[in-house]
Amino acid sequence: MKELFNSVSNFQAECPKISKDSNNPFFSDAKRKVNYASLPHILTVITPILKKNGLLIVQPVVNNCVVTKLIHIETGQMLESVYDIVCKDSTNAQQIGSGVSYARRYSLTSILNLNIDDESDDDGNSATNNVAKPTTPKKEDLTPKHSNWNKAKEHLQTGGLMEDIERKYTISAENKKLLIAAK
Repeated sequence: MKELFNSVSNFQAECPKISKDSNNPFFSDAKRKVNYASLPHILTVITPILKKNGLLIVQPVVNNCVVTKLIHIETGQMLESVYDIVCKDSTNAQQIGSGVSYARRYSLTSILNLNIDDESDDDGNSATNNVAKPTTPKKEDLTPKHSNWNKAKEHLQTGGLMEDIERKYTISAENKKLLIAAK
């Protein structure tokens, strides 16, 4: 298997990040577009690099699964991955074809460890409705040594509110008393 692993390692070093070239209109809405790298696009990018490194991919369908075989041509050494074909209606040829394409795309991505350009990658959170809430940046501590301490005092002296300052800074109870006393 050493030859196969060396060739796969060389392939991975040479293979660029694969851009998303297609969008799925059925899952797109005004808030979010669902883009993906299509199977023809992935194959166009990887096929010459596979060939250069003496590798071959075959993906027969066996028992309602796509069986992806990564073969080292010279030695016959092989890695294999099995991916179930999922579709709503197994009597609908269009849905079966879509399921096969999906399975081929994802099993290729997995077995070759392809880097698909995914700026919107959310680790599956959207699919599980487990969307992280945006974090607020940490506020600076306002102390008498802070460069804006005098501005904060002046803000209060001219009728400004403590809440205005607290929106921007973290202020200890002791420093809050100092600011109020300077009012």
